[in-house]
Amino acid sequence: MLLFHRRAVWLTESNQLRHRIMRLFPRQKDVLLYSEGFGDDDLLERKPAGERISELLERVDDPMVLAVDGPWGSGKSYFLRRWVGAHTAENGGTATTVYFDAFANDYLDDPLIGLTGAIGERLPAGKSRVSWKKAKKVAVTLARPILRIGAAAATAGATEVAGPILDAAIEAGGKQAEEAAEAFWKREDGRRAAMVQFRAALAELTKDGVPLVIVVDELDRCRPDYALSVLEVIKHFFAVERVHFVLGVNLDALEHIVRVRYGAGVNAPDYLKRFVSLSMQLPQFVGQNSSLHATIKYLQSAGLDMGIEPKAIEIAEEQLELLITTNPISLRDVEKVLTRLALLPRRHKFGSLYAGYQKVIVSLVIWQVLRPEFYHRALRQTLGVDELQAFFGITRPMLDSKSDVYKHAAYILLGTWNYALTGTTENPDDRVNFARTFDSFGQGTKILSRIERDFFGFFDVGEN
Repeated sequence: MLLFHRRAVWLTESNQLRHRIMRLFPRQKDVLLYSEGFGDDDLLERKPAGERISELLERVDDPMVLAVDGPWGSGKSYFLRRWVGAHTAENGGTATTVYFDAFANDYLDDPLIGLTGAIGERLPAGKSRVSWKKAKKVAVTLARPILRIGAAAATAGATEVAGPILDAAIEAGGKQAEEAAEAFWKREDGRRAAMVQFRAALAELTKDGVPLVIVVDELDRCRPDYALSVLEVIKHFFAVERVHFVLGVNLDALEHIVRVRYGAGVNAPDYLKRFVSLSMQLPQFVGQNSSLHATIKYLQSAGLDMGIEPKAIEIAEEQLELLITTNPISLRDVEKVLTRLALLPRRHKFGSLYAGYQKVIVSLVIWQVLRPEFYHRALRQTLGVDELQAFFGITRPMLDSKSDVYKHAAYILLGTWNYALTGTTENPDDRVNFARTFDSFGQGTKILSRIERDFFGFFDVGEN
Protein backbone atom coordinates (compact mmCIF):
# COMPACT_ATOMS: atom_id res chain seq x y z
CA MET A 1 0.00 0.00 0.00
CA LEU A 2 2.87 2.36 0.86
CA LEU A 3 4.58 1.50 -2.44
CA PHE A 4 1.40 2.34 -4.34
CA HIS A 5 1.12 5.65 -2.48
CA ARG A 6 4.73 6.56 -3.31
CA ARG A 7 4.17 5.76 -6.99
CA ALA A 8 1.00 7.89 -7.05
CA VAL A 9 2.91 10.82 -5.51
CA TRP A 10 5.73 10.41 -8.07
CA LEU A 11 3.24 10.39 -10.97
CA THR A 12 1.53 13.50 -9.61
CA GLU A 13 4.87 15.31 -9.27
CA SER A 14 5.91 14.24 -12.78
CA ASN A 15 2.68 15.58 -14.25
CA GLN A 16 3.12 18.85 -12.38
CA LEU A 17 6.70 19.11 -13.67
CA ARG A 18 5.54 18.45 -17.22
CA HIS A 19 3.02 21.27 -16.90
CA ARG A 20 5.64 23.67 -15.59
CA ILE A 21 8.20 23.00 -18.34
CA MET A 22 7.70 24.60 -21.74
CA ARG A 23 10.08 25.35 -24.55
CA LEU A 24 9.43 28.26 -26.88
CA PHE A 25 11.48 26.69 -29.70
CA PRO A 26 12.18 23.05 -30.61
CA ARG A 27 15.43 21.79 -29.16
CA GLN A 28 18.21 21.72 -31.75
CA LYS A 29 20.55 18.77 -31.33
CA ASP A 30 24.20 19.61 -31.82
CA VAL A 31 26.04 17.26 -34.17
CA LEU A 32 29.70 16.53 -33.55
CA LEU A 33 31.09 16.83 -37.07
CA TYR A 34 32.92 13.80 -38.48
CA SER A 35 32.52 11.82 -35.23
CA GLU A 36 28.76 11.37 -35.08
CA GLY A 37 26.59 9.75 -37.70
CA PHE A 38 22.88 8.97 -37.71
CA GLY A 39 23.10 6.38 -34.92
CA ASP A 40 19.86 5.33 -33.25
CA ASP A 41 18.57 8.90 -33.10
CA ASP A 42 17.41 9.10 -36.72
CA LEU A 43 13.94 10.54 -36.11
CA LEU A 44 13.02 10.91 -39.79
CA GLU A 45 14.79 7.67 -40.82
CA ARG A 46 16.99 9.30 -43.43
CA LYS A 47 19.98 7.06 -42.82
CA PRO A 48 19.17 4.89 -45.91
CA ALA A 49 19.40 8.03 -48.08
CA GLY A 50 22.87 8.65 -46.66
CA GLU A 51 23.88 5.08 -47.44
CA ARG A 52 22.85 5.52 -51.08
CA ILE A 53 24.98 8.66 -51.36
CA SER A 54 27.98 6.91 -49.79
CA GLU A 55 27.72 3.92 -52.11
CA LEU A 56 27.57 6.15 -55.20
CA LEU A 57 30.48 8.42 -54.27
CA GLU A 58 32.75 5.50 -53.38
CA ARG A 59 32.42 3.71 -56.73
CA VAL A 60 32.52 6.63 -59.17
CA ASP A 61 35.92 7.89 -60.34
CA ASP A 62 34.74 10.80 -62.50
CA PRO A 63 34.58 14.09 -60.61
CA MET A 64 30.96 14.57 -59.65
CA VAL A 65 28.78 17.29 -58.12
CA LEU A 66 25.66 15.99 -56.37
CA ALA A 67 23.02 18.51 -55.26
CA VAL A 68 20.92 17.55 -52.25
CA ASP A 69 17.99 19.72 -53.22
CA GLY A 70 15.23 20.97 -50.95
CA PRO A 71 13.51 24.13 -49.75
CA TRP A 72 14.86 26.16 -46.87
CA GLY A 73 14.02 24.41 -43.61
CA SER A 74 13.68 20.90 -45.04
CA GLY A 75 16.49 19.48 -42.88
CA LYS A 76 19.31 19.43 -45.45
CA SER A 77 21.97 20.88 -43.15
CA TYR A 78 21.16 18.51 -40.28
CA PHE A 79 21.24 15.58 -42.69
CA LEU A 80 24.58 16.56 -44.25
CA ARG A 81 26.25 17.30 -40.91
CA ARG A 82 25.35 13.78 -39.84
CA TRP A 83 26.31 12.23 -43.16
CA VAL A 84 29.94 13.45 -43.11
CA GLY A 85 30.45 11.31 -40.00
CA ALA A 86 28.20 8.42 -41.03
CA HIS A 87 30.06 7.93 -44.33
CA THR A 88 33.00 6.22 -42.66
CA ALA A 89 31.61 5.32 -39.23
CA GLU A 90 28.39 3.64 -40.40
CA ASN A 91 28.44 3.26 -44.18
CA GLY A 92 31.89 1.73 -44.62
CA GLY A 93 33.16 4.55 -46.80
CA THR A 94 36.88 5.24 -47.25
CA ALA A 95 36.61 8.80 -48.56
CA THR A 96 37.92 11.79 -46.65
CA THR A 97 34.87 13.96 -46.00
CA VAL A 98 35.04 17.74 -45.61
CA TYR A 99 32.16 19.95 -44.42
CA PHE A 100 32.21 23.54 -45.65
CA ASP A 101 29.53 26.01 -44.57
CA ALA A 102 29.42 28.39 -47.55
CA PHE A 103 27.13 30.88 -45.82
CA ALA A 104 29.47 31.15 -42.84
CA ASN A 105 32.37 31.86 -45.21
CA ASP A 106 30.80 34.24 -47.71
CA TYR A 107 32.30 37.25 -45.93
CA LEU A 108 35.49 36.25 -47.75
CA ASP A 109 36.02 37.53 -51.27
CA ASP A 110 37.08 34.19 -52.65
CA PRO A 111 35.74 30.67 -51.98
CA LEU A 112 38.93 28.97 -53.19
CA ILE A 113 40.82 30.11 -50.10
CA GLY A 114 38.12 28.88 -47.72
CA LEU A 115 37.74 25.51 -49.47
CA THR A 116 41.50 24.95 -49.53
CA GLY A 117 41.74 25.70 -45.82
CA ALA A 118 38.84 23.38 -44.95
CA ILE A 119 40.46 20.50 -46.86
CA GLY A 120 43.79 21.10 -45.11
CA GLU A 121 42.15 20.82 -41.69
CA ARG A 122 40.86 17.35 -42.54
CA LEU A 123 44.16 15.89 -43.78
CA PRO A 124 46.13 13.73 -41.33
CA ALA A 125 49.63 14.81 -40.33
CA GLY A 126 52.22 13.59 -42.82
CA LYS A 127 53.11 13.95 -46.46
CA SER A 128 49.57 14.79 -47.54
CA ARG A 129 49.33 17.79 -45.26
CA VAL A 130 52.81 18.97 -46.21
CA SER A 131 52.07 18.75 -49.95
CA TRP A 132 48.74 20.50 -49.45
CA LYS A 133 50.56 23.53 -48.03
CA LYS A 134 51.90 24.08 -51.54
CA ALA A 135 48.35 23.97 -52.88
CA LYS A 136 47.33 26.61 -50.34
CA LYS A 137 50.11 28.89 -51.58
CA VAL A 138 48.99 28.34 -55.16
CA ALA A 139 45.40 29.15 -54.14
CA VAL A 140 46.52 32.52 -52.82
CA THR A 141 48.05 33.41 -56.18
CA LEU A 142 44.78 32.47 -57.89
CA ALA A 143 42.55 34.45 -55.54
CA ARG A 144 40.41 37.34 -56.63
CA PRO A 145 40.55 39.54 -58.57
CA ILE A 146 42.75 37.12 -60.53
CA LEU A 147 40.31 34.26 -59.98
CA ARG A 148 37.37 36.23 -61.28
CA ILE A 149 39.22 36.67 -64.59
CA GLY A 150 40.60 33.14 -64.74
CA ALA A 151 37.27 31.40 -64.06
CA ALA A 152 35.43 33.60 -66.51
CA ALA A 153 38.09 32.95 -69.14
CA ALA A 154 37.69 29.21 -68.76
CA THR A 155 33.92 29.59 -69.09
CA ALA A 156 33.47 32.27 -71.74
CA GLY A 157 36.80 32.30 -73.56
CA ALA A 158 39.86 34.42 -72.82
CA THR A 159 39.28 36.71 -75.79
CA GLU A 160 35.89 37.81 -74.47
CA VAL A 161 37.37 38.50 -71.06
CA ALA A 162 40.41 40.34 -72.35
CA GLY A 163 38.23 42.82 -74.22
CA PRO A 164 36.64 44.63 -71.25
CA ILE A 165 39.91 44.68 -69.34
CA LEU A 166 41.84 46.25 -72.22
CA ASP A 167 39.17 48.68 -73.39
CA ALA A 168 40.63 51.70 -71.61
CA ALA A 169 44.16 50.95 -72.84
CA ILE A 170 43.02 50.46 -76.42
CA GLU A 171 41.29 53.81 -76.37
CA ALA A 172 44.58 55.41 -75.20
CA GLY A 173 46.46 54.36 -78.38
CA GLY A 174 48.49 51.61 -80.05
CA LYS A 175 51.67 51.34 -77.97
CA GLN A 176 49.88 51.34 -74.62
CA ALA A 177 47.32 48.86 -75.89
CA GLU A 178 50.07 46.52 -77.04
CA GLU A 179 51.83 46.67 -73.67
CA ALA A 180 48.59 46.10 -71.77
CA ALA A 181 47.68 43.09 -73.93
CA GLU A 182 51.15 41.55 -73.52
CA ALA A 183 50.98 41.95 -69.74
CA PHE A 184 47.49 40.43 -69.69
CA TRP A 185 48.49 37.29 -71.56
CA LYS A 186 51.62 36.83 -69.43
CA ARG A 187 49.44 36.87 -66.33
CA GLU A 188 47.03 34.42 -67.93
CA ASP A 189 49.86 31.98 -68.69
CA GLY A 190 50.94 32.16 -65.06
CA ARG A 191 47.44 31.46 -63.82
CA ARG A 192 47.03 28.46 -66.08
CA ALA A 193 50.28 27.05 -64.72
CA ALA A 194 49.06 27.66 -61.17
CA MET A 195 45.77 25.87 -61.90
CA VAL A 196 47.72 22.88 -63.18
CA GLN A 197 49.76 22.84 -59.96
CA PHE A 198 46.61 23.04 -57.84
CA ARG A 199 44.94 20.15 -59.63
CA ALA A 200 48.16 18.10 -59.35
CA ALA A 201 48.10 18.59 -55.59
CA LEU A 202 44.48 17.41 -55.50
CA ALA A 203 45.34 14.35 -57.58
CA GLU A 204 48.12 13.55 -55.10
CA LEU A 205 45.55 13.35 -52.30
CA THR A 206 43.48 10.74 -54.14
CA LYS A 207 46.20 8.79 -55.95
CA ASP A 208 45.71 5.74 -53.69
CA GLY A 209 42.09 5.45 -54.80
CA VAL A 210 40.69 7.14 -51.68
CA PRO A 211 38.08 9.71 -52.75
CA LEU A 212 37.83 13.22 -51.39
CA VAL A 213 34.24 14.38 -50.79
CA ILE A 214 33.58 18.04 -49.99
CA VAL A 215 30.13 18.95 -48.66
CA VAL A 216 29.25 22.58 -49.44
CA ASP A 217 26.22 23.56 -47.37
CA GLU A 218 23.92 26.61 -47.31
CA LEU A 219 24.97 27.67 -50.81
CA ASP A 220 21.62 29.25 -51.68
CA ARG A 221 21.82 31.58 -48.64
CA CYS A 222 25.06 33.21 -49.82
CA ARG A 223 25.56 36.48 -51.65
CA PRO A 224 24.77 35.88 -55.35
CA ASP A 225 28.31 36.62 -56.55
CA TYR A 226 29.83 34.36 -53.90
CA ALA A 227 27.41 31.49 -54.58
CA LEU A 228 28.17 31.51 -58.30
CA SER A 229 31.90 31.83 -57.61
CA VAL A 230 31.71 28.62 -55.56
CA LEU A 231 30.26 26.80 -58.57
CA GLU A 232 32.91 28.22 -60.90
CA VAL A 233 35.73 27.28 -58.51
CA ILE A 234 34.40 23.72 -58.22
CA LYS A 235 34.17 23.34 -61.99
CA HIS A 236 37.51 24.86 -62.93
CA PHE A 237 39.82 24.01 -60.02
CA PHE A 238 38.49 20.73 -58.60
CA ALA A 239 37.80 18.77 -61.79
CA VAL A 240 40.03 15.88 -60.68
CA GLU A 241 39.24 12.17 -60.55
CA ARG A 242 37.77 10.91 -57.25
CA VAL A 243 37.16 14.48 -56.02
CA HIS A 244 33.43 14.89 -55.46
CA PHE A 245 31.17 17.62 -54.14
CA VAL A 246 27.83 17.35 -52.35
CA LEU A 247 25.88 20.61 -52.34
CA GLY A 248 23.19 21.34 -49.77
CA VAL A 249 21.05 23.73 -51.76
CA ASN A 250 17.63 24.84 -52.88
CA LEU A 251 18.00 24.68 -56.65
CA ASP A 252 14.98 26.96 -57.18
CA ALA A 253 16.67 29.63 -55.05
CA LEU A 254 19.95 29.07 -56.88
CA GLU A 255 18.20 29.57 -60.20
CA HIS A 256 16.91 32.88 -58.87
CA ILE A 257 20.48 33.86 -57.97
CA VAL A 258 21.55 33.09 -61.55
CA ARG A 259 18.80 35.36 -62.91
CA VAL A 260 19.77 38.13 -60.50
CA ARG A 261 23.36 37.89 -61.70
CA TYR A 262 22.82 37.42 -65.45
CA GLY A 263 19.33 38.78 -66.10
CA ALA A 264 15.79 37.43 -66.12
CA GLY A 265 16.14 36.14 -69.67
CA VAL A 266 18.89 33.62 -68.89
CA ASN A 267 17.99 29.93 -68.93
CA ALA A 268 18.90 29.31 -65.28
CA PRO A 269 18.25 25.52 -65.19
CA ASP A 270 20.50 24.98 -68.21
CA TYR A 271 23.17 27.20 -66.69
CA LEU A 272 23.22 25.13 -63.49
CA LYS A 273 23.41 21.86 -65.43
CA ARG A 274 26.94 22.87 -66.41
CA PHE A 275 27.95 22.66 -62.76
CA VAL A 276 25.67 20.02 -61.18
CA SER A 277 26.03 16.39 -62.30
CA LEU A 278 23.13 14.87 -60.32
CA SER A 279 20.46 16.01 -57.91
CA MET A 280 18.31 14.30 -55.31
CA GLN A 281 15.75 15.24 -52.68
CA LEU A 282 15.53 13.99 -49.13
CA PRO A 283 12.68 11.52 -48.49
CA GLN A 284 9.40 13.19 -47.60
CA PHE A 285 8.12 10.17 -45.71
CA VAL A 286 9.51 8.46 -42.63
CA GLY A 287 10.93 5.10 -43.61
CA GLN A 288 10.82 3.44 -47.01
CA ASN A 289 7.38 1.84 -46.64
CA SER A 290 5.62 4.43 -44.51
CA SER A 291 2.78 6.82 -45.22
CA LEU A 292 3.80 9.04 -42.28
CA HIS A 293 5.01 12.38 -43.60
CA ALA A 294 8.27 13.73 -42.16
CA THR A 295 6.62 17.02 -41.15
CA ILE A 296 3.96 15.16 -39.13
CA LYS A 297 6.56 13.01 -37.39
CA TYR A 298 8.56 16.10 -36.50
CA LEU A 299 5.43 17.87 -35.24
CA GLN A 300 4.65 14.97 -32.92
CA SER A 301 8.15 14.58 -31.54
CA ALA A 302 9.12 18.25 -31.18
CA GLY A 303 5.69 19.22 -29.85
CA LEU A 304 5.87 16.65 -27.07
CA ASP A 305 9.41 17.72 -26.17
CA MET A 306 8.36 21.39 -26.02
CA GLY A 307 5.56 20.61 -23.57
CA ILE A 308 2.72 21.66 -25.90
CA GLU A 309 -0.70 20.34 -24.96
CA PRO A 310 -1.36 16.97 -26.67
CA LYS A 311 -4.79 18.07 -27.90
CA ALA A 312 -3.26 21.05 -29.73
CA ILE A 313 -0.70 18.76 -31.38
CA GLU A 314 -3.44 16.30 -32.36
CA ILE A 315 -5.54 18.99 -34.05
CA ALA A 316 -2.49 20.53 -35.77
CA GLU A 317 -1.65 17.07 -37.09
CA GLU A 318 -5.16 16.66 -38.54
CA GLN A 319 -4.98 19.98 -40.34
CA LEU A 320 -1.41 19.60 -41.59
CA GLU A 321 -2.23 16.18 -43.01
CA LEU A 322 -4.82 17.90 -45.21
CA LEU A 323 -2.47 20.74 -46.11
CA ILE A 324 0.58 18.76 -47.17
CA THR A 325 -1.26 17.39 -50.20
CA THR A 326 -1.51 20.86 -51.77
CA ASN A 327 0.99 23.05 -49.91
CA PRO A 328 4.77 22.85 -49.46
CA ILE A 329 5.38 22.67 -45.71
CA SER A 330 8.93 22.52 -44.35
CA LEU A 331 10.26 21.39 -40.99
CA ARG A 332 11.02 25.05 -40.31
CA ASP A 333 7.34 25.87 -40.90
CA VAL A 334 6.43 23.21 -38.33
CA GLU A 335 8.82 24.79 -35.83
CA LYS A 336 7.13 28.17 -36.30
CA VAL A 337 3.69 26.62 -35.78
CA LEU A 338 4.88 24.93 -32.59
CA THR A 339 6.33 28.18 -31.25
CA ARG A 340 3.00 29.94 -31.74
CA LEU A 341 1.13 27.06 -30.10
CA ALA A 342 3.51 27.34 -27.15
CA LEU A 343 2.68 31.05 -26.85
CA LEU A 344 -1.08 30.51 -26.58
CA PRO A 345 -2.33 31.74 -23.19
CA ARG A 346 -3.94 29.34 -20.69
CA ARG A 347 -2.30 26.46 -22.52
CA HIS A 348 -3.21 23.93 -19.80
CA LYS A 349 -6.88 24.68 -20.37
CA PHE A 350 -6.69 24.15 -24.12
CA GLY A 351 -7.77 20.52 -23.80
CA SER A 352 -10.96 21.54 -21.99
CA LEU A 353 -12.07 24.14 -24.56
CA TYR A 354 -15.03 23.33 -26.75
CA ALA A 355 -13.95 21.47 -29.90
CA GLY A 356 -14.93 24.30 -32.23
CA TYR A 357 -12.67 26.75 -30.43
CA GLN A 358 -9.78 24.27 -30.52
CA LYS A 359 -9.98 23.78 -34.28
CA VAL A 360 -10.35 27.47 -35.10
CA ILE A 361 -7.46 28.48 -32.82
CA VAL A 362 -5.12 25.92 -34.37
CA SER A 363 -6.14 26.98 -37.90
CA LEU A 364 -5.36 30.60 -37.06
CA VAL A 365 -1.94 29.60 -35.73
CA ILE A 366 -1.17 27.65 -38.91
CA TRP A 367 -2.30 30.57 -41.07
CA GLN A 368 -0.05 32.96 -39.16
CA VAL A 369 2.86 30.90 -40.51
CA LEU A 370 1.70 29.69 -43.92
CA ARG A 371 -0.88 32.25 -45.06
CA PRO A 372 -0.89 35.45 -42.94
CA GLU A 373 -3.55 37.11 -45.12
CA PHE A 374 -5.96 34.25 -44.26
CA TYR A 375 -5.32 34.88 -40.57
CA HIS A 376 -6.20 38.58 -40.83
CA ARG A 377 -9.16 38.08 -43.14
CA ALA A 378 -10.61 35.33 -40.97
CA LEU A 379 -10.57 37.62 -37.94
CA ARG A 380 -12.25 40.34 -40.04
CA GLN A 381 -14.69 37.68 -41.30
CA THR A 382 -13.95 38.44 -44.94
CA LEU A 383 -12.47 35.01 -45.69
CA GLY A 384 -14.60 32.86 -47.95
CA VAL A 385 -15.30 29.25 -47.04
CA ASP A 386 -14.51 28.27 -50.63
CA GLU A 387 -11.02 29.81 -50.25
CA LEU A 388 -10.50 27.88 -47.05
CA GLN A 389 -11.66 24.69 -48.76
CA ALA A 390 -9.19 25.19 -51.63
CA PHE A 391 -6.32 25.97 -49.25
CA PHE A 392 -6.81 22.72 -47.33
CA GLY A 393 -7.23 20.76 -50.56
CA ILE A 394 -10.72 19.61 -49.58
CA THR A 395 -12.72 18.28 -52.56
CA ARG A 396 -16.47 17.66 -52.65
CA PRO A 397 -16.08 13.84 -52.55
CA MET A 398 -14.08 14.22 -49.33
CA LEU A 399 -17.21 15.76 -47.74
CA ASP A 400 -19.58 13.01 -48.89
CA SER A 401 -19.89 10.27 -46.27
CA LYS A 402 -20.85 7.78 -48.98
CA SER A 403 -17.69 8.46 -51.00
CA ASP A 404 -14.60 6.21 -50.91
CA VAL A 405 -12.41 9.28 -50.27
CA TYR A 406 -14.57 10.73 -47.48
CA LYS A 407 -12.52 12.40 -44.73
CA HIS A 408 -14.37 13.05 -41.50
CA ALA A 409 -11.67 15.50 -40.33
CA ALA A 410 -12.17 17.59 -43.50
CA TYR A 411 -15.96 17.59 -43.06
CA ILE A 412 -15.73 18.74 -39.43
CA LEU A 413 -13.07 21.37 -40.14
CA LEU A 414 -15.02 22.95 -43.00
CA GLY A 415 -18.29 22.88 -41.08
CA THR A 416 -16.66 24.40 -38.01
CA TRP A 417 -15.20 27.28 -39.98
CA ASN A 418 -18.42 27.81 -41.92
CA TYR A 419 -20.24 28.32 -38.64
CA ALA A 420 -17.50 30.54 -37.16
CA LEU A 421 -17.47 32.81 -40.23
CA THR A 422 -21.17 32.97 -41.05
CA GLY A 423 -23.11 31.75 -38.01
CA THR A 424 -24.69 29.03 -40.14
CA THR A 425 -23.78 25.83 -42.01
CA GLU A 426 -24.08 24.56 -45.57
CA ASN A 427 -26.48 21.87 -44.39
CA PRO A 428 -29.13 23.43 -42.13
CA ASP A 429 -29.47 20.13 -40.24
CA ASP A 430 -25.84 20.50 -39.07
CA ARG A 431 -26.27 23.97 -37.59
CA VAL A 432 -27.22 22.83 -34.10
CA ASN A 433 -24.38 20.30 -33.93
CA PHE A 434 -21.71 22.83 -34.94
CA ALA A 435 -23.19 25.46 -32.62
CA ARG A 436 -22.70 23.00 -29.78
CA THR A 437 -19.00 22.70 -30.59
CA PHE A 438 -18.73 26.36 -29.56
CA ASP A 439 -21.54 26.30 -26.98
CA SER A 440 -22.68 29.35 -28.92
CA PHE A 441 -26.25 29.15 -30.18
CA GLY A 442 -27.06 32.16 -32.34
CA GLN A 443 -23.66 33.76 -31.63
CA GLY A 444 -21.61 32.43 -34.51
CA THR A 445 -20.43 35.82 -35.74
CA LYS A 446 -19.08 36.76 -32.28
CA ILE A 447 -16.83 33.71 -31.98
CA LEU A 448 -13.84 35.05 -33.88
CA SER A 449 -13.71 38.40 -32.08
CA ARG A 450 -13.76 36.50 -28.79
CA ILE A 451 -10.96 34.21 -29.91
CA GLU A 452 -8.85 37.15 -31.09
CA ARG A 453 -9.33 38.93 -27.77
CA ASP A 454 -8.52 35.91 -25.61
CA PHE A 455 -5.81 34.10 -27.60
CA PHE A 456 -4.12 36.40 -30.11
CA GLY A 457 -2.73 39.89 -30.53
CA PHE A 458 -0.42 40.03 -27.50
CA PHE A 459 2.87 38.58 -28.78
CA ASP A 460 4.42 38.88 -32.22
CA VAL A 461 6.96 36.19 -33.03
CA GLY A 462 10.16 37.23 -34.80
CA GLU A 463 12.36 35.04 -37.00
CA ASN A 464 14.71 32.81 -35.01
